[in-house]
Amino acid sequence: MNLASTYSVFFNTDAPDDHNSSLHLCTNNGGENNENCLPIYWENLSVHAMIKKDRWLRSSITTRKLLLNKVEGYIPPCSLVAIMGPSGAGKSTLMAALANKLPAQIELEGRAKIGSLSVRNFESHNFGYMYQHDLFCGSLTVKEHLHFMAKLKLDRRTTDKNLKARVSAVIEELGLGQCANTRIGTGGENGKTTLSGGERKIVSFATELLTDPSFLFCDEPTTGLDSYSAQKVIKVMQRLVSDERKTVICIIHQPSTELLNAFNQLILVADGRIAYSGPPNKAISFFESVGYRCPDNYNSADFIMKILSDSNESVNIVCDEFAASKHAEIVKNAITNEIYFDTSSLSVLRNHLSPFWPVKLYHLTGRYFLEKVRNPTIDIHRFLQKVGIAIMVGLCYLGTVQQTQVGIQSVQGVFFMLITENFFTPMYSVMNQLPTQLPLFRREYTSSLYDAPAFYIANILSFIPTLIIEPTVYTTIVYCMAGMQTDLYGYFLTVIITILVMAVSTSCGYMFNNIFGSLSLALTFVQPFDNVIMILSGIFVNLRSVPWFLHWIVKISWFELGFEALTILHWQNVTYIACSEDPDVPCLMDGSEVLDKYEFKVANLMPHIYTMIWLYVGFHAVSFVCFVTRARLNKLS
Repeated sequence: MNLASTYSVFFNTDAPDDHNSSLHLCTNNGGENNENCLPIYWENLSVHAMIKKDRWLRSSITTRKLLLNKVEGYIPPCSLVAIMGPSGAGKSTLMAALANKLPAQIELEGRAKIGSLSVRNFESHNFGYMYQHDLFCGSLTVKEHLHFMAKLKLDRRTTDKNLKARVSAVIEELGLGQCANTRIGTGGENGKTTLSGGERKIVSFATELLTDPSFLFCDEPTTGLDSYSAQKVIKVMQRLVSDERKTVICIIHQPSTELLNAFNQLILVADGRIAYSGPPNKAISFFESVGYRCPDNYNSADFIMKILSDSNESVNIVCDEFAASKHAEIVKNAITNEIYFDTSSLSVLRNHLSPFWPVKLYHLTGRYFLEKVRNPTIDIHRFLQKVGIAIMVGLCYLGTVQQTQVGIQSVQGVFFMLITENFFTPMYSVMNQLPTQLPLFRREYTSSLYDAPAFYIANILSFIPTLIIEPTVYTTIVYCMAGMQTDLYGYFLTVIITILVMAVSTSCGYMFNNIFGSLSLALTFVQPFDNVIMILSGIFVNLRSVPWFLHWIVKISWFELGFEALTILHWQNVTYIACSEDPDVPCLMDGSEVLDKYEFKVANLMPHIYTMIWLYVGFHAVSFVCFVTRARLNKLS
């Protein structure tokens, strides 16, 4: 079929008051071959949320909560649509159903279609979905952010030249040229040049327009903006509809009358039902026909929200009257008379090839590295803290490390401080850091930008420099100030051992966080676990006296593995230790006797290093499985 000769049904906001003339047939923008112009409609659409309730000492039961109740509607091609309604009315559910964004635990009955195809036939790149709250990597500039998104969103066959051209075109189209090299920011910076709230909203539009989607869904795009910024955002949407021939559907929260009349169509949702669907400038006359008159000089949007929020009785009256009105009849006729296109050949269903997984991992890791470079505040503070603690520890042990009976205690004290500082602090640091990254991950994960494994691995890779630099600096300062062994072999192996201790601690922190899915719950269990790991290190209790049922903990105690490895490394080649002149003081004659005192064996040095490597891998493997499982079940918090 020649698309130039097809017709679409448009709501005509300039039509006379006769309801029968509020729709008319028109060609596609002068008969041009426009494949984006497809209507959206839905019939008998019901949505239920499946809620699980756990009963005390009984198995959980599942209840169904009705979110949408057999609604139907029609959105003409290439139109700007506003969805309004009270909180909990079902606005977001309706838009998510039309955008194929409903979570897995939501049940959908009925049908929602675009042209002749169900919305479920459309992929994420066909839709742009702009969330209410803007979430960005604030350290990136607008251009860097769009380039990163383009790398993950666009077809992998897109050349770098075309990709850069697309980013530049979107920047120019939305008027972002002046702030293209400005950092996005997080919205709370003081004294830094970042984007305003309105500019951030437009960057959200730009992000979704990179793939040139035919349909753009926006969740409260004007909420939190001043009137000027809100008008600017609406004008951007109007330009997308008129110039780019896109369908833009928005959830709007109490707009001004002027702002509301900028839309082609208004859909009111109340208590899971449709209360009105039609031109915004005819909504007030419909409410008057039902018996609700808007006072003079009163914001029409505020009046509508007041009626729909007043009581269940008024809501049911409005919804019942609409179902029997000519407005509803027009919607039904539009659905019945819909001209079906053969959409299988349209560009909206073009064969889109997502970038390869290693490419996504590369760019995601690069973004995390860039974020650490751009926002080094936390890392710098932690680094300076490490240096300060290392200097204080070094001063405490300055001149005390000697091969004497008194020096044995000092040497072991140095080892204890090397292990302790790289044991506790890194673990709790990553446990607090991971939850701050989850909101942006959930947003990008649900948008199919990348999968959970890519996020997890990129996160681990970006942490490697910190994992090497911090323990190396700390160990070097303490090692030199305390006057430990001067041979390079002993020094480098000491650094490697402390790095491994920190690495295992961070992997353990990730594991507890992802097993329990809650920081507070994870901290409740990790603290006693850490105490047991430290107690069974060979410092506070002789390993010979450890009960047999705790031997497995000794084998996985990286505190013990690191402490024993450092002890062996220092004392294995010591052949003489000066004894005290006091005959009542026990005398350990050489390094082997020191090792025997702690029940340490020289042969355990390299096996302990290998064990810590395997613990690092093992903890991350458990953490990885838990994280990916929670992500797929939408249970990340």
